[in-house]
Amino acid sequence: MPALSSARPRFSGLQRQFLLLIVSIYLLTGAVALALFAWGIHGVIRQLGEEFATQYALRQKDRLLAPIQRELALSRHLADSPLLKRWARDEEDPALKAAALAELDNYRRHFADHSYFFVVGQSRHYYHNNAADEYRGRELRHTLDAASPEDQWYFATLAKVTDFDLNVDYDAPLDVTKVWINVLVREGTEKLGLGGTGLELDGFIKAVLSEDRPGVSTLLVDRAGSIKAYHDRSYIDLNTVAKNAAERRTIDRLLVSPQEQAALRGQLDQLSRGQAPVTVLPLTVENQPVWVAMAYLPEIQWFVIALVDTAHVYSVWRFMPFAGLLALSLLALAAAVATLINRLVLNPLIRLRQSTQAVAAGDYGQLAMVEAHNEIGELTSDFNAMTLTIQQYTGHLETLVDERTRQLRQTHQELADTHRQVLDSIQYAQLLQQAMLPTPEMLARAFADYFMIWRPRDLVGGDFYYCRIDERGCLLALVDCTGHGVPGAFMTMAVNAALNHIASVMDITDPVLVLQALHREMQAILHQDDMGESFENGFDAGVCYWAWNEPLLYFAGARIDLYYQDPATPTTLIRGNRTSLGYRQTDPDWTLFSRHDLERIPGRTFYLTTDGLLDQAGGLKGHGFSRRRFQDVLQQGNGQPLPEQQAALEQALAAWQGERPQRDDIAVIGFRPGVGRC
Repeated sequence: MPALSSARPRFSGLQRQFLLLIVSIYLLTGAVALALFAWGIHGVIRQLGEEFATQYALRQKDRLLAPIQRELALSRHLADSPLLKRWARDEEDPALKAAALAELDNYRRHFADHSYFFVVGQSRHYYHNNAADEYRGRELRHTLDAASPEDQWYFATLAKVTDFDLNVDYDAPLDVTKVWINVLVREGTEKLGLGGTGLELDGFIKAVLSEDRPGVSTLLVDRAGSIKAYHDRSYIDLNTVAKNAAERRTIDRLLVSPQEQAALRGQLDQLSRGQAPVTVLPLTVENQPVWVAMAYLPEIQWFVIALVDTAHVYSVWRFMPFAGLLALSLLALAAAVATLINRLVLNPLIRLRQSTQAVAAGDYGQLAMVEAHNEIGELTSDFNAMTLTIQQYTGHLETLVDERTRQLRQTHQELADTHRQVLDSIQYAQLLQQAMLPTPEMLARAFADYFMIWRPRDLVGGDFYYCRIDERGCLLALVDCTGHGVPGAFMTMAVNAALNHIASVMDITDPVLVLQALHREMQAILHQDDMGESFENGFDAGVCYWAWNEPLLYFAGARIDLYYQDPATPTTLIRGNRTSLGYRQTDPDWTLFSRHDLERIPGRTFYLTTDGLLDQAGGLKGHGFSRRRFQDVLQQGNGQPLPEQQAALEQALAAWQGERPQRDDIAVIGFRPGVGRC
């Protein structure tokens, strides 16, 4: 890096020369020298004021952009989190909710304000925690109300914003005023919610205006001209996103002349289209003539505006020592004066401007090499120091972002590997459960005609059907175990093993005896007497038996009912007993189960179903499919072949369910018993 001198200029020699020159030629050239000085210094001050305003605007742009970009980048990572998106779809899942709140707390520690907010779109629940960790364990602060004026920022953001928005607003429930960074949480075109952070307004304004001094002030506005930061807070426009254009506090309020308002708007429009990196205009702001330098921050869609009063920044009296030099040079040697001005003023300004343009284009290696012991040299030194600081900060920030990106990519890969291993295990469990079910060949031997609907809510489930045939007859059972997914599947394996054991060691012609034996067997398998009260598992079951050479079908149910219908007659319901099996509180020596003896007349069709079908939510209000609707579908298909009845039932269920998720495992059997099938 080149060595840049910061020694202050010496004025004593120039002062003596100016005094001798003024004395010697005072009478002849005094008036001319003063006139030329006044004219020249006015132009220099004008040019320096314009250049200073330009550099100050660019400096403020660079100072402002880096911290907001960091917060915006973190907010975008938060909004793009797969975990938070899954939680937004299933907010009440306890494990998912705990993991999501932990991830939000991790982002809170990395945000500059150490606070976050997250809005779940489905429930409009507003989650928040601040730097003091004040709301840990009660992050759900309130529910947003579309009718509340205080919550209009959220609904306006969803309606108007496609990616993110920076909104200065007072949050009444939290009693804070911040520059809120609102980022949409979306999956494709679906908007799942809103997340981000905020920067405390007073601290943000103090940081933005920290370098302002008398005669120099900074102003931040958005693309619509709404004021976001200014030394006078009464001009700041709060909750811009929820206002119409007429209600906003815009920069037009600072300008009196409509012509100046139009000129300013035109320059802002050119900047937003990328036609220039910075523009400067002489305007009258709050009745004070100033240079107005503007630069656009496309990353956040704001403008930084520097207001420079050259009378304060470059006082005429600071240039008085040059008056004598100017007069002496003009009278003694015009060429020497031209060369001196070119070397001391013009060339340094050209090099400084070239360096400024290079820095504005992102090339921080182009330092201004000006060795001058005057204001221009000091300005150049300050500019070079600023450029090196920005270069170092930008490099450090890029390193941090790259490291964080690498960590997130590694974490994502680990989660993907774990998910794949779990999914492989469950898919293998699905094959095991399917292998447990009766084969189509066995069912074809047991029934004259039948259909079967078996839909676990997950890959595996807690509903299953059982069929055993021998030379005497057929035993059929439909079972609904506690839980679904992997726990439910384990229960089905245990119940199936118990049924096989019961069928092999006892007379299975009476469904009541089967239910009683199944209850005792499962209580012994589950060790219900030894487990704590928190371990309570059981199942519902419906059992049918018919002998090949007898005209009757025997049925007994534990919270599972039997339906049957004859051609051209209404569907009849046979209620099972309202007692479940396997639970600790059920007495194994009860006599509560009832056996129902039904004739197997030609054309009579029987149906068994678990409550997963009857409770499936759907329709306009999310009610269950219901027993009545199930019987109506059966009645409409009365007399039709069972495969056609199955198709009609599946179509009715799909129409009722719509886009709602499956609530529970579903199992339905429709059958006409066989005669002499073994």
